Amino acid sequence: MRHGDEVNCEACGASAFVVKKPRMDGWNKLGDEFVCSACGAKIADVLQTEEKPREKSEKASSALLGFLGMEQEEKKEIVATEDEKHFCRDCGHLVRHPFLFRCDLHKKDVNPMDDCPDFIRRSRGES
Repeated sequence: MRHGDEVNCEACGASAFVVKKPRMDGWNKLGDEFVCSACGAKIADVLQTEEKPREKSEKASSALLGFLGMEQEEKKEIVATEDEKHFCRDCGHLVRHPFLFRCDLHKKDVNPMDDCPDFIRRSRGES
């Protein structure tokens, strides 16, 4: 049975079309069902045979990698040590302004994600 098929409804006896309607519980969708277009009586539940989108994308990417003859790489986590975290946004010389960020030591405009060899960590109380 599909949406749009013609059936003889057992509830009203009319020759009507099958309509696919969502079955709701408030704002939550519980599933779909087929109903009569004439009286709205339930005819049957819709079987959910679709795969989840994430599973489809994972299968598609692994199939593409297999087709190209490549192996899927494991995701590597990058961990920065404390001496590598010298961003201007965390520096004591940074002067914050709504329109620009300025380095008080070098007297120039900076990007908060720049790094500097003259970095001095700002104390926790400063903002």
